[in-house]
Amino acid sequence: MNRLQNGGRGIDPARLRSVHTIAKNQDLKALYYDPECAALRPNLVFVEPDGSGGFEINEVGLKGDSLDPRRKLAVIWGDSVVFSAGRGWPCLIDRLAPGWQFLNGGLDGDPYINVLRRAGEFNRRHSVALNLLMLGWHPFVPILSAPSARRQRWSPLGKPRQSEAPALRPGNENIRTDLTRFLETYRNTVVLTMPTALNPRIIDWDLSAYLVPGDAETGFRFLGNEPYRIEGQRQGFEHILERNAITREVCAGLGVRVIDLFAIFDTEELTDFREHFYDLIHFRERSHPVVAEAVYDGIKDLLG
Repeated sequence: MNRLQNGGRGIDPARLRSVHTIAKNQDLKALYYDPECAALRPNLVFVEPDGSGGFEINEVGLKGDSLDPRRKLAVIWGDSVVFSAGRGWPCLIDRLAPGWQFLNGGLDGDPYINVLRRAGEFNRRHSVALNLLMLGWHPFVPILSAPSARRQRWSPLGKPRQSEAPALRPGNENIRTDLTRFLETYRNTVVLTMPTALNPRIIDWDLSAYLVPGDAETGFRFLGNEPYRIEGQRQGFEHILERNAITREVCAGLGVRVIDLFAIFDTEELTDFREHFYDLIHFRERSHPVVAEAVYDGIKDLLG
């Protein structure tokens, strides 16, 4: 680790960064995650050994460049789907929206309640013109005794099934209340649904033959380093459907705009459901421009 030196009098000390070289199989989160604050540590730069790639965590603890007071600020909040690989897809919206700065408020593995907490605290400290919020899928609590996807309460379009389960899935019980409270407080928010490579056509398939060794651009994994389980994919899909459906309901009731990434990146009609995803929920880096453009299309009329 090397500390950038303040060699000139005109350098702002607040913009000095600690630089880390990214090593293979290194646990980067141990370096950038502050467990006491349940947030990112500020002022860090991560670079590949050859100097290419990598990402920066700025002085306010968000992934992206330093705050630019000349531009309006937008922050995209979420878990690892927002944090994403490299610089991430949120920063790519900058080139589509002159006069705006989009920062990445993602944090891998972050439970939705902490996503809301971090967003609320940041909005109280900083002037945010626009929040974009994805609740992600944490916490996901498997139901050990649950039968297969026939318990599914919601259709992919967010409509209740005829035979509804008696209660929401664990991890989704308080979504409606918590999301409503946040949206009533921070009216400058647009909500994103949670995308997935899964779809109803393949949900009961054994997908183990589709798992391919390789990197995030050439391979395909189940979910990170988790072992493959058909019941895990079924329950994960139910969980995402239910959370997205509740999200749509809350937003419809409050008149909040939704960018339905679940629908935009629906894989049911694709030749290969892995096209945009390197595992069941995470986008391939080559698809980041497509994600950025989809989000921009959903908000461009707000960016005047």
